[in-house]
Amino acid sequence: MAMDMRLLVVVLLLSFSCASQAQSVTSDGSDVYERLETFGFPEGLLPHIVTGYTFEPSGRFTLYLASKCQVLIQDKYPLIYEKKITGMLSYGRLQGLKGITVKALYVWWGITGIALGDDHSLYFEIGILSTSFPYSNFDDPPVCEGHSSVEEAFMDSTSFF
Repeated sequence: MAMDMRLLVVVLLLSFSCASQAQSVTSDGSDVYERLETFGFPEGLLPHIVTGYTFEPSGRFTLYLASKCQVLIQDKYPLIYEKKITGMLSYGRLQGLKGITVKALYVWWGITGIALGDDHSLYFEIGILSTSFPYSNFDDPPVCEGHSSVEEAFMDSTSFF
């Protein structure tokens, strides 16, 4: 009887473990751009070097890049993606972001959220401040650039907001 009870407990624990793992999505990154689009975002929000991600039913995600990545927004605002990015994703809203920074007014700022506006713009939130860019600016995943070109481009740019 005691052996049957232990077997039942082991089976129940394994089923709970499998059920909780089935609710979370883990991917090699190949479908991350499609997942973004199902939540209303353009695939160009993420660079081309995504290697994998996890996505929980709550919307919490962790995104992995092959390396740290620097890109320019509108050819003048340097943006850095860390190797690991976390946050919450819901339709038209990315919030609690960690791992993405932008340089504006000579200071690096953490982008804490991105929202899809009614005017089909993307609103980038930096603390209590935000600025918008046309959705079409993010049609294609950005290609990571060399460190020096990003810094040089910023030297000509002083306003983000």
